[in-house]
Amino acid sequence: MALITDAATVWSTPVTLTSDEIWQTRKGSVFVTTTPSPALTDGIALHENHAVRFSAGASVSYRKEGVTDALIVREAV
Repeated sequence: MALITDAATVWSTPVTLTSDEIWQTRKGSVFVTTTPSPALTDGIALHENHAVRFSAGASVSYRKEGVTDALIVREAV
């Protein structure tokens, strides 16, 4: 299990997945996207305990929403 604790209010550098993964927000709210050059309004909104599954090979970017710190958990499946 990998933790992402550095989510900012701007999009992250894309993370290319080597296996299928579940991404779950454990604290705060985040947006995640596979769009190559996302606009600020792109992405899927994940709130505490919401999750989404991404396929191997996907390049995923993330950003937090609001001022609250965010914690994202990545788990290979």
